[in-house]
Amino acid sequence: MKKVIIVSALLVFSVCSFVFAQKIPSFGGDKIPSYFELDDYNHRYPETDTNIDLYLRSYKDSPVHSGSIQHGGWVEREYLFPGDPTNPSKPGAVLKYIKAYNHGRLDADTWTQKTKHDKEQVFFYITKGTGRVESGGKKADLSEGTGVFIPAGLEYQFFNTNKDYALEAVIIVEEITAGFEPLKEMKTGSYKDHMPRAGMHWAHIGRGIVDGVKFANPMGVAVVSIDAFDMAQPHLHGPGCEEIWCQLKGDSLLLFGNQLRKQEVGMAFLIPPNFAVPHSSINHSDEPMQWLYLGNRHDAPESRYRKNHMKGWNWE
Repeated sequence: MKKVIIVSALLVFSVCSFVFAQKIPSFGGDKIPSYFELDDYNHRYPETDTNIDLYLRSYKDSPVHSGSIQHGGWVEREYLFPGDPTNPSKPGAVLKYIKAYNHGRLDADTWTQKTKHDKEQVFFYITKGTGRVESGGKKADLSEGTGVFIPAGLEYQFFNTNKDYALEAVIIVEEITAGFEPLKEMKTGSYKDHMPRAGMHWAHIGRGIVDGVKFANPMGVAVVSIDAFDMAQPHLHGPGCEEIWCQLKGDSLLLFGNQLRKQEVGMAFLIPPNFAVPHSSINHSDEPMQWLYLGNRHDAPESRYRKNHMKGWNWE
């Protein structure tokens, strides 16, 4: 009788193991990431795992941009810059769809030159200071939390109205495509004027910034916070997704792949688009935590994942 029970148990175990084995997802050849739960893969494998330090970077590690005046006189340093997001040549060389993701500084009591870009659109997110922007006969005051969208072909000028402190911003640049019809006026707004939307990826609390923008890329920008002692759902992204998180307030912990990193104000990361690196921002303190989110979604728009990911978020 014992032999029958043992044989039966072994048979059930074999069948279950076979069925379970059939459910192992394919990650491309033998490159199964090390966060996978099965015993064979619950260790770190440097030769297989993505080097996450190529995707997480502070603008403070960049020199002042050496090119000509880009946006009228902002002093700019790169968070991230163009490269191959599947195989970066150096840290930060990960942008595929947008042209620039920079930190900008305008010194106290100064202003930029009048500027326009025929083939570029620029989104400015003000992180510190106060000032004013003028464009197309419109004026808007600037403070922390303000977003400014400048369409291609529209002249603009920024003023730092504070006599003691710099005006600082995250500057996001995209090139327009052939046949794209840009807006004819500047758009401004603030996350403080948008209702919070909670529940995305467990803990994200999202707010829009500027309504009515028109990007050439399928993307949106929002401010996201996480309450004290809470964390976001670890999840993955694949080819065609250019998602960037820039720390605005607090010093958080970041689960990135199978490792933990500190993310401080002034640091930004892009999720590798290879379905192999989960990410989760963690508020491990009582401090307010806040990020600037950019989601640029060139992956299949009909996918259920993308529809769920974008549902309920008013990116415009």
